[in-house]
Amino acid sequence: MSWQRSLQAAVRDLRKEEQSLVRRLDHLRGRIAELTGVSKAKRGAAGRTRTNRLSASGRRAISLAAKRRWAKYRKTRR
Repeated sequence: MSWQRSLQAAVRDLRKEEQSLVRRLDHLRGRIAELTGVSKAKRGAAGRTRTNRLSASGRRAISLAAKRRWAKYRKTRR
């Protein structure tokens, strides 16, 4: 059982180190964004600016169409 405990302790230490590195990397990315004038909130995972591509009316139309499909499906199941 001793080797299992030491393995678990090693994994726990590695996870702590990973969390520390992630925090440091986030901090560095924030500093770079400050220096380059790019807001962190506007950047996506790939570094591109994220925008909503679907208007509110478009989302509503999709929602209503889905509700109609489900109503039709429920009606046929009865």
